[in-house]
Amino acid sequence: MSSTNRGTVRNADDYYVTPHWLIEDFLAAFSENCRFNFDEQAYPLVLDPSAGGCEQHRMSYPTVLEKHGFGVSSWDIRKDSRANLTGVNFLNVPSYESIKYDMIITNPPFNQAQAFTEHALEMVKEGGLVIMLQRLNWLGSQKRKPMWQKLPLAAVYVHSKRPGFDPQKPSKTDSTEYAHFVFCKGYSLAPELFVI
Repeated sequence: MSSTNRGTVRNADDYYVTPHWLIEDFLAAFSENCRFNFDEQAYPLVLDPSAGGCEQHRMSYPTVLEKHGFGVSSWDIRKDSRANLTGVNFLNVPSYESIKYDMIITNPPFNQAQAFTEHALEMVKEGGLVIMLQRLNWLGSQKRKPMWQKLPLAAVYVHSKRPGFDPQKPSKTDSTEYAHFVFCKGYSLAPELFVI
């Protein structure tokens, strides 16, 4: 996902390369500040359903998480992805046929972020985490207000440094701020806010 306000054209399948440093910053803040025991023993079944990767670039979340000891299953709708399973439309995978994951983490297509989040919550165990990288303005809009009133949002990790999603132009940052949104199935407390 990337903001398209600066005259850019949206990529096919909404594919953008998530910078590894952005994920590393989130993981460091999350493991230090969260109320969840964030390690590979607590979350042995991890899925990235929109893993990306291509001939030129490694998958972002699986690459970073595996470096930290997590085993990650990876899916992607794109046939040229480096994911374990390609050609998989996450939203079409019936949750009742899937194993229940401990954590689902991804950078979903912005126009399908709500559907990805809701479907991911059906595919995790009770107490399982769903982590989505989204624009900070995902919190806004009247259209999404009902979503925020029902989803079990546990924490928002706001990135103070704007990322760029084009590895060919690493110094070009996006036009908006981003955050990692952490949902926990069955969570009912007030969400926490962190700026990293």
